[in-house]
Amino acid sequence: MSRWRRKSKDAESGLGGVDAEPEFTDVKIVKRETASTDSDSGEASAPDETDDVVIAELSAAFGDDDTEPIAAPDAGLTTISIGGGDDGLPDAVYLDEELGDRDESEPVFIDDDGTGDALLAKDATGPGIEPRLRQRRIGVRRAEGRRRLRRWGIAAAVFVVVVSVLAVLGSSLFSVDDVDVTGVQRADADAVLEVVDDLIGEPVLLVDTGAAEDRLEQIPYVDTARVRTDFPNGATIEIREREPVATTAGADGRFRILDREGRVVDVIDGQPIAFVLVSGPTTLDLEAGQYADTGYAAAAAMVTKLTPDVRSRMISMSVVPDGTDLRFLLSNEPGPDIEVRLGAAITDNDQIERLVRLQRVLDDVVGSDTTVIDVSTAETTER
Repeated sequence: MSRWRRKSKDAESGLGGVDAEPEFTDVKIVKRETASTDSDSGEASAPDETDDVVIAELSAAFGDDDTEPIAAPDAGLTTISIGGGDDGLPDAVYLDEELGDRDESEPVFIDDDGTGDALLAKDATGPGIEPRLRQRRIGVRRAEGRRRLRRWGIAAAVFVVVVSVLAVLGSSLFSVDDVDVTGVQRADADAVLEVVDDLIGEPVLLVDTGAAEDRLEQIPYVDTARVRTDFPNGATIEIREREPVATTAGADGRFRILDREGRVVDVIDGQPIAFVLVSGPTTLDLEAGQYADTGYAAAAAMVTKLTPDVRSRMISMSVVPDGTDLRFLLSNEPGPDIEVRLGAAITDNDQIERLVRLQRVLDDVVGSDTTVIDVSTAETTER
């Protein structure tokens, strides 16, 4: 059974979230009366044909020009006429009460504007769409399209403004023309200047500070580098250098300078006397910027932990590549030199423990005939 109920305009448009009391406006159910029976004579009286003529004339006068009115339904059928809303468009909905007790097989005609172009209920709810309802849907879609177009227009305008601003800021008006460099002492000045020259003339907003820092930290003596831009036309470079602590000879006869991490910070021709000499069963044949193996790195780290007393007597160190056998050679005038055996002193804790054991006995053996001190275990031995 078809049922029509009027909804609020918000509910029609899908915007309302609260149920509204059904409102029935301009609704009338017109039932064409069948021939009645005279109570006195029992004979059927003929329907009034004048009403049919008047209805047909009004339909022709006020109906849509492009819509051919549908002939009035036959006698015995019901026509439901539903008035339009404020917008002049049909607003037909199910009516429960008026049609609730009708026979489902009996046809019902729907006339939404009184023009006589009535539709069967099955036609009104079928796959076809009433022309004015189609126009309403088209209007809604066009309005949504205009709103979407407006949003895209605003987004495009913002994008254009941003691009324009970035283009101005990325122009030569805001390029780097002054670079302040601090912290360079032993590092290769020419290598640093190459990075500086690449920064000059670069737009401030386009400077890749991370790439510049990576390039600077590839310089052997550079430990860390920080590059910053100063709007509108400046840049600063702050460098922290590595501290050289030890040296070792290579197969080519040149000496490698090591920092505490075992990195080769420089390669020179003569032996430097300012750094502890580290030797071993193999030579260290590396280029500047490369890292030595575990043994040489452990020996270089040990240098930074030496007490002033031990450091002043240090002649040299020896180590195997894997760091399992680290030794000192200390001066002991007027007696013979002393060999200190530290064993596998690789970690910071191991190195500090062995240096403490050495310092405890060193004062007692200085000037004596002791030639070997073994601090590789918890029990220190001398001979």
